[in-house]
Amino acid sequence: MRDSRLLITALALTAVGLLGLFTTTWMGSYPVMMTGGMMGRGLMNRAQMGGMMQRMMPGMLPPGVKPGDLPDPDSKGAQLLTRYCSQCHYLPSPRMHTAEEWPHVVVRMFNRMRMMSGMMGIESPSPEERQIIVAYLKTYSLKSVSPESLPAPESKVAVLFKQVCSLCHALPDPKLHTSVEWPKVVERMRSNMQAMGKRVITDGEEKEIIAYLSAHARK
Repeated sequence: MRDSRLLITALALTAVGLLGLFTTTWMGSYPVMMTGGMMGRGLMNRAQMGGMMQRMMPGMLPPGVKPGDLPDPDSKGAQLLTRYCSQCHYLPSPRMHTAEEWPHVVVRMFNRMRMMSGMMGIESPSPEERQIIVAYLKTYSLKSVSPESLPAPESKVAVLFKQVCSLCHALPDPKLHTSVEWPKVVERMRSNMQAMGKRVITDGEEKEIIAYLSAHARK
């Protein structure tokens, strides 16, 4: 009987050791999920969680924006977006998706947060907060156009613009920004493409796209 108990104990300790090895290997520099041998102690903080998620999904998430660069950054919607979305990944720009796309995207995110709440220290927004977040994202969402609606849609630069931008999102309306704003936006998109492993436009292509967008930008 005693030998059986010793065998069971040895097997249990071996299983715990293998679990710890697996956790350490899978999470790289974040092996503190079960510090002290108890779930719920030594949980990863938000920065660690964000880093882990980004490493698990290379090429899927753009670098994101700073809270102060969000539209109407002091609004309740911007504050809630920063609070909840930055728990697991970089802060998304509302212009990542159109108003029609955002509700489907956030439902997936809300479901994941609810599943991870408590277990991994992730907060999940209340129903009221969810409505505020969705309304905020739709208000400042990407204003897209159909390819046929672009100015001079068959021109060389228009075709280039369609090919480049459609790699990551819906086609943005040139009137979404002013001629002063577009150069900074295009440069940020170029950096995002590089971070996500997409084909990066050349300096010449960037100048062509900026000139095209600036010529048809919002006045």
